[in-house]
Amino acid sequence: MASTADMPLDDHLRVQGFANAGFFAAQLFRQCFDADFPAPREHAGLPFATPPAHWRQYVAFYKWPDERLEAVGFCNWIRHDAVYLGGGMCVSPTIYRRMPREHWDACRHRGGIAQMLLEAAFAELTDGAGWFGYCGDRKARIVDLRAGFGPTRHAQLLAKWQPWVSDAERRKLEDDIAAIGPF
Repeated sequence: MASTADMPLDDHLRVQGFANAGFFAAQLFRQCFDADFPAPREHAGLPFATPPAHWRQYVAFYKWPDERLEAVGFCNWIRHDAVYLGGGMCVSPTIYRRMPREHWDACRHRGGIAQMLLEAAFAELTDGAGWFGYCGDRKARIVDLRAGFGPTRHAQLLAKWQPWVSDAERRKLEDDIAAIGPF
């Protein structure tokens, strides 16, 4: 039988989207943020309605040699008007030192679990003008920029745009989203 290290990373790491990933990711979210999981709900504390149908949550799962799946990454997206707002990004603080070296190398080559979560969301959530993140963490910002986000005229607000969005529309959406504050 082949060892875990002999198998490609894609045989062990998958990103999956959910309407509500609480069952899978609540423990990881608690571990990373010491906060309650952002369960999809109508009133999520933002200054606009957040019906559960507007939520999409992504979980990265790692499969261990004993076939056990572990949630090792999470991110949350809420559709607001013409864009998606991302938040709650977290990755297990111990996963990289626990996975086989070959998987760690392959993961690092692809930008890490956080970048893979972002790329999965970008590939699926294509029906809007773009994606926004509100980022105050230096390491998270590096990942966000590497995944395709760019700075906006607002200090902690990042955006990734569909190519068809005009500069004028981008500026308007940036201002609208910045007015929300942290999300």
